[in-house]
Parts: sequence; C-alpha cells; structure tokens
Amino acid sequence: MKTYTKRIAAGIVAVLLILAMLLAADAIYGDPVSRAWANSRAIAYAEKLYPGQTFTVEREDSGSFWTYCTWVQSEQSQDTRFDVTTKFWLFTSDEGGMEGLSRHEQMVERRWNTAYRMGEEAAAAVEKILQKELPQYQFTGTYGAEQRSCDIQLGYTEDSSVMPQEYADLLPLDAPFDKSLLQKIPTKLSIMGVWPTTPTQADVDTVLADLKRVLTGAGYDFAYYSLTLTDATAPSYEEGLDRLAESGTVAADSIPAV
Repeated sequence: MKTYTKRIAAGIVAVLLILAMLLAADAIYGDPVSRAWANSRAIAYAEKLYPGQTFTVEREDSGSFWTYCTWVQSEQSQDTRFDVTTKFWLFTSDEGGMEGLSRHEQMVERRWNTAYRMGEEAAAAVEKILQKELPQYQFTGTYGAEQRSCDIQLGYTEDSSVMPQEYADLLPLDAPFDKSLLQKIPTKLSIMGVWPTTPTQADVDTVLADLKRVLTGAGYDFAYYSLTLTDATAPSYEEGLDRLAESGTVAADSIPAV
C-alpha cells in the first residue's frame, strides 16, 4: 500500500513538474493558442470601441509572461490603428498611451497616426520636388520604412516633437496631406545629404538656403529645417561621424535668402 501511495505521489510530482516546465516555456515564448485567443480578443475590443468598423490583425508583438500585444487595423479607416494587450488570457485593454491616455486615444483620436501618415505623404512629394529642382545635391535615404531622404514632423515645436493636442482638429482622419496645412501647423523638415568632400558650415548654409527657396516656392512652408551633410570620401563609418556638418534645428525665418 505504501509503495502504491509513493507511486501516486511520484506521478503527481512528475505531472506538476511537467506543468511547471510548460508554464515556464509559455511565459518565455508564448504559445499559438494563447496568441490566437489574444488576437480575437483584441479585434473584439477594437470593434466595440469603433462600432461599424471591421478590424484585422496588422502585426503581433510580445507573447512573453502571458502578455500578448496585438496591433489592430480598421478596414474602413487607414488611420484607425492601435495596439491592444491581453494579459493572463482574460484582461484586455489598450492602456499605456502618453500622458495617461489609452493607446487608441493617443494614436487615433489625437491623430498621431494621421500626422505620421501625412508626414510620409509630404516626404514623398518633397523628394520629387528636390530631385527635379536640386539635382546637384545627393540626398540620401535614411528615414522610415521607406528609407526616404527626408523626414517631416507635423506639429513640431522647439520644446518638443510631440504633436500638441490643439492641432488634432486640423487633421481629419484618413484625409490626404494638403500642403496648406503647413501654414497652420508648425512643421519640421529633416534631411540628410552626401557631400563630395568634407562639408563645411558654409556648405550647410548654402544647401539650407536652396532648400528653403525651392520648397517655399513650391508652397511648402516649413517652420523648421534640419540638415546633415556627410563626407562621401570618409573611409569608415567612425571617421565619417567626425566629418559630419549639421545645422541642428533652425527656424525657417533665420535662413537667409540666396
């Protein structure tokens, strides 16, 4: 009888050890069943927030320590996109935005997604203008997933690059970028170029003046500019850093006309 009891106890201990190992592995790597469950909860959560819209999973983040993050995207609105987190299979929310906001409040209602998308559209338009009007300069692609030669931040201020709330009303969800917005919303253009030799501050000033002249003439009234020129002859990345010439963030009004 004692031997039988010991065997049962040993079996229970073995099962508990296996369960503990499975839970530990799940905590580190996650599992496909929990991931699918979290995705379905995220979609249901988003569709409750935005009735009448259909959401799909755009991408999946995390999955460790029983926490699954799911990015959801509306099929009806390209700017209605945010992340939802499910913890311990039952607790689903989109908390964690800046200043105590939820993620949908920050990304959708305060127009972070809209501002970013419009910035991408503006950057594509600016690239075409510069290729046509300033072909003598080699602007290199380094910004964003599209590796654009420039980056445009709508709602930029010298104190912060975070878009102030008061501009959200000027950015309708899903509306295309309109360059007239630049007259209402302070916006920064950041751009990088390759110089044939070691660039100087005088070179930076010349390029800045040309940028402002061409872009203002095309109706792109940026409030701020930031230019970086790199040396095409630098033999290594490290030495190239030493040969950079940068403008820093400068107000457009402080750039003299050519």
